[in-house]
Amino acid sequence: MIGIIRYFKGYVKIKVWGYSPERFMNLCTNRGIILWGVAGYGGYYTMYLALSDFFAIRDIVRKTKTKVAVLERHGLPFFMQDVRKRKMFVCGIFFCLFFLFFMSRFIWSIQFEGNRMITDDELYRFLSAQGVDYGVKKSELNLEELEASIREAFSQVTWTSAKLDGTKITVQIKENDLPTQEEREESAQKFTDGAELVAAKDGIVVEILTRSGVPQVKRGDEVEKGTLLVSGLVPVNNDDGTVREWERTVADADILIQCSEPVYLTQKLAYQYKNYTGREKTYTFFSLAGKRYRFPFGECHFVKFDEVMEQKRLRLFGQIDLPVFTGTICCREYLTVDAMYDENSAVLLLNGRLEKIIAGLEEKGVQIIQKDVTIVRKANALVMQGSLTVKEEAVLLQPVTQNLENEAQEP
Repeated sequence: MIGIIRYFKGYVKIKVWGYSPERFMNLCTNRGIILWGVAGYGGYYTMYLALSDFFAIRDIVRKTKTKVAVLERHGLPFFMQDVRKRKMFVCGIFFCLFFLFFMSRFIWSIQFEGNRMITDDELYRFLSAQGVDYGVKKSELNLEELEASIREAFSQVTWTSAKLDGTKITVQIKENDLPTQEEREESAQKFTDGAELVAAKDGIVVEILTRSGVPQVKRGDEVEKGTLLVSGLVPVNNDDGTVREWERTVADADILIQCSEPVYLTQKLAYQYKNYTGREKTYTFFSLAGKRYRFPFGECHFVKFDEVMEQKRLRLFGQIDLPVFTGTICCREYLTVDAMYDENSAVLLLNGRLEKIIAGLEEKGVQIIQKDVTIVRKANALVMQGSLTVKEEAVLLQPVTQNLENEAQEP
């Protein structure tokens, strides 16, 4: 705080030498002039004092027969004095502030999270077709419509969320995953008129533990996709056993269904691999508004090559994303070579892909009970086909769809 006050008032660093610099400092202290940062260098001293106090030391300098020289000037008064001499600098400050304010009204960064099967490029093209692109005004965005359009356009997307953060729009996506217990609890808060649990897949109920609602199936029952598992309508009976009314609740249960996951994988025996020659060419580039400019100019003359690009986005103050990228592009020449897998190698590749599928299911909490797959040769490829028998919590929460009149006949 003291430093801020001194900056606004202004202060100077002075050099004091002559007959009696020590007496000079004593008289300053007696007259209430504050000195700080005092340092001695043999025949002279340096120190700091406020700008207003600097004009009050003339009598002290005469009386002590010392000499004073200004070494440094600090603070707002000196800054303003320099600014008056540099009108273009002041105009530049106001222009920059206006530029930042103006640019902050537009979208300059689009980021996707959670997408695995759908590539970023596909999503970029879709958003661009919807009018969501770099340079779009934030006021023209309707995030709810954007979320709905993504779910409608991509069948594998089950949940989306779009949010604005400064000049960046972040789109979070979930793909074809059954909702977790936490997600069901979160969505349950939206069902004010009750909700029921239905089967998400065909299978056999192997475990059921109901916490709220009325179970409609028992262990060992075969169910189809959409079958009601736990009702959200709870009967309230009279003394004679008849139903007086129905209470609506959000069904909640732990249900495991044994079902079958189809497997169909193909591995071609003929393939090509890249044999890199070792020749490379590196370019420096910057990209502005989707157009890329690289140096040195000209295209890479290799017949076949891979591009390895490293880039970073320019950001102002770590908050405002600009549509400007800088980086390098390395072109690596290669020749394509035709080759053939032997059957043992192709089988290993198929098994590796199957293990990745199983690992992905296990990460989601799916229990693998049995693998029933076979590998056959079809023309110039090996095909793995069959199914995995799994146990999973394949249930969905939805609003109550039961008819109260029909339910009232059979409590």
